[in-house]
Amino acid sequence: MFIITNLLNFVKTKDKLKVIFSRDLRDDMVNCGVCSDCKEANTGYAWCNKCDPGRFKKEGITSGNDELDKLICERQQQTLHFYDNFEWITYDKFSEVETIGEGGFSIIYSAKWLEGAPIYDNKKSHTEPIKVALKKLKTSDIAAFTNEIKIHGECNYTNFHITQLYGITKNLNTGEFTMVLEYATNGSLRDYLKNKSKCLKWGEKLEILINIIYDLEFIHDRNYIHKDLHSGNILQFFYNGWIDTKITDLGCAQQLHDILNSSNSISVCGVFPYMAPEILNGKQYTFASDIYSFGIIIVEVSTGKPPYGNIPHDEYLAIAICNGRRPKIAKGTPKCYIDLVDRCLDADPEERPSSKEILHKIRNWRFHDSDQACYKKLFLKKMYHNNKDIKLAKEFIDEDCMINSQESSAKTMLHPGAIYTSQVMSFNSLCEPKNSVGIQVEDSEDSDSYEPKRSVGIQSEVSDLQLIDLNVLEAKVNDSKNEHFLLT
Repeated sequence: MFIITNLLNFVKTKDKLKVIFSRDLRDDMVNCGVCSDCKEANTGYAWCNKCDPGRFKKEGITSGNDELDKLICERQQQTLHFYDNFEWITYDKFSEVETIGEGGFSIIYSAKWLEGAPIYDNKKSHTEPIKVALKKLKTSDIAAFTNEIKIHGECNYTNFHITQLYGITKNLNTGEFTMVLEYATNGSLRDYLKNKSKCLKWGEKLEILINIIYDLEFIHDRNYIHKDLHSGNILQFFYNGWIDTKITDLGCAQQLHDILNSSNSISVCGVFPYMAPEILNGKQYTFASDIYSFGIIIVEVSTGKPPYGNIPHDEYLAIAICNGRRPKIAKGTPKCYIDLVDRCLDADPEERPSSKEILHKIRNWRFHDSDQACYKKLFLKKMYHNNKDIKLAKEFIDEDCMINSQESSAKTMLHPGAIYTSQVMSFNSLCEPKNSVGIQVEDSEDSDSYEPKRSVGIQSEVSDLQLIDLNVLEAKVNDSKNEHFLLT
């Protein structure tokens, strides 16, 4: 009776009888709250889809840019609940802004959001002040800024699959717009592997890969190609004792039909070691080129080290990759895992598995159960952090036991020419991509040095010029070994 009486205080007179006689309506009001404007039950948690979209404009707090204001309104019209709301956030709501990273196309800052993030309840409540990431594009092109936000919205669903984007703000000193994103407490996957690889068991590694391929499959399902997938664009989050992995940075992403309608390009852009050989050759991006990038990440999760870390990332490496060169996998890696890497890194894009097939395979390794039960457990794990009663495939359990006594450091000597930020590149006269002898297992700390007979897989049909280039590359690597430095 108290609940009914309390609800009657918030609704219109004409709706009071509905509240009294409709249990469903009462439940909606109790769970989601009542809109302060129209006095009707909210359409979602603390969110009225009729009154809340564009509320910031009614209150006179806008971005000052008509295109951005329109984008915010469009995103808010798609909002289901207040905690999903895409906001315009004034810059005075932030403090302690510090630069924490820089990529090829953007600069990342950390900041304290004084108001806090929206929370899951039936009121428009916020958390305590939290740390967030601010992303500023290096280009002043507002179209590139809005395009990334649009793609982020289309590839995301209730912030479940990729890094949460809270909204937009504007630096009052520079006049530059920045995105406000959730802060990755454990940094990038590259940093996480550098610090934690030695103590990660195969179960934890497989969970990382499941989360990545689950996100990528979601992106592909929406007909987008990421185009810049690497361990620096994958972030590690810590939620109440549970680690989650999410894909971020969709600035280069593009829909498949847009790519198919474009011509091949002699210039390519991205992080070199993760780029498929056909992309180095100037061919169009496809879902399969994302799968190649994921294959490199699979190797990195195995070794804990960035690919090709002790050699320069230049045209000689491009020649070697097109001739079948691939990074080596760690000792103690199960054969089924190596076989999947081989397929993902196949020189022929048509031979690479789909993201859906990879998800099915890795999920079965991790959960080792029926398809329906696997999907249910994965969903529960991501939604409710339920990790109970999960079984590993015996092959991974056995390797965990063996590798305890022979683990090597995940640190590697990085060559000054090993570049892990996006850059624009072009290569001339590369051969058509081909496979060699397959993925090799590390046999020394110098695991990425060139061994043409063993891992580049040079065939008799390779041109004399390419053979000369590879010999020059070997000489360069030998000359530069003393110039390596330790990643810190």
